[in-house]
Amino acid sequence: MDSQRHDKPYPISVAQARRQKGRVFRELPPRDKLLIAYKHLEDLRQLNGGYIASEYAGDKGGDKYNVFWLRDVMYATYANEYVGSYDRMIESYRLIIRIFQKYRHKITNGARKRSYLGSCTNEVIHARFHPVTLDEITSEWGHHQLDIFGLFLYKTGDLIKKGHNVIGTDQAETLVLLRDIVLYLTTVRWHSHPDFGVWEEGPETHSSSIGAVLAGLTMWHDDGYYHSKYHTSSPIYSHLPVPEEFLEAGRDALNRLLPAESAGRPYDLVQLSLIWPYSIVSDGQAAQILANIETNLVREKGVVRYPGDLYFCANGKEAEWPLGFAWLSIVYSKLALKSLRMGGLLQSPEALVEKSEEYLRRVEAVMTDDGRVPELYTGGEANWNLPLAWAQSFYVVARQSLARAREKMPGRRPA
Repeated sequence: MDSQRHDKPYPISVAQARRQKGRVFRELPPRDKLLIAYKHLEDLRQLNGGYIASEYAGDKGGDKYNVFWLRDVMYATYANEYVGSYDRMIESYRLIIRIFQKYRHKITNGARKRSYLGSCTNEVIHARFHPVTLDEITSEWGHHQLDIFGLFLYKTGDLIKKGHNVIGTDQAETLVLLRDIVLYLTTVRWHSHPDFGVWEEGPETHSSSIGAVLAGLTMWHDDGYYHSKYHTSSPIYSHLPVPEEFLEAGRDALNRLLPAESAGRPYDLVQLSLIWPYSIVSDGQAAQILANIETNLVREKGVVRYPGDLYFCANGKEAEWPLGFAWLSIVYSKLALKSLRMGGLLQSPEALVEKSEEYLRRVEAVMTDDGRVPELYTGGEANWNLPLAWAQSFYVVARQSLARAREKMPGRRPA
């Protein structure tokens, strides 16, 4: 559901950003909100194109967040596409390729196994890396996360189809790496294999992980599923052959598991990824996912990740993630654009835009006065991961995606 055209970025000026000090972010005009939010995101960007998850150095306890999470980097750089800075996005994805190349032996070792891959074995790409050395950062929680590969395959294929050389100059070597990743995924039977998922908990079989890998393989299989997204045809399937039987197995597994996230979770915030960016579920499945999340997980300051979440739990109440408001805003603006393309046959685009606006207002209401998106609220207070890189990115995407939907709506003005 990615749009094909995004406005060029507003001039990002440090001097302009500083002049906004003392003004409450949510009271600024749209142009200034975008400028300030994007500036905060870019403050987390490193010289090699990666984004640290936050500036938190671990001095108050818990894990350090001033490191690279592979998933966070890939989602954090999404904002660059939505302000027209494709070069910066491509640089980030080339960094992911460098990391995969550095630890390629783990991918090839994993492709030789058919049994369960443990948390920190030599057959698993780790989730976290040092932002300078790109060395693995080990810990006791689970590193086997299939959605990382799904997101990587999906977005690299998408960028190539849009005419961008994300692979780089060493194309042959990178294509071999991509084939190793596909072999790894198909060998470990990703469509029925337990992993630790986006929240790094498990192991369980997660619909979000299945959907991510299914989207990535579908993008490279190029069977027409995503065809309407692109203005020109790019036969990337000739470089990375993906047998159709793997797609069929993944689709069957996803349909069996939905609407649940896993056997232990009837619904989960991360299932929004199945609607955006992947658009890998049917209209009916998307509606059920949205209904489950909005009915059961939406709170005053954010969206609960899943029922009973213990991370930063306070007084028996789960932490509330502003990221969820931004994600819901994106989903509704994308659904509005889809409805407009279909002539409003299934849903009212006006109502969908209003829902997107509502959630954008809600995320702005819980952002800091200077325009940063916290990781979460617990007991009414934000924690120290401020801003959280991919949450900050999703706010930029939400604002730009909603602006695009408004452009298509007669009589509407940016807000």
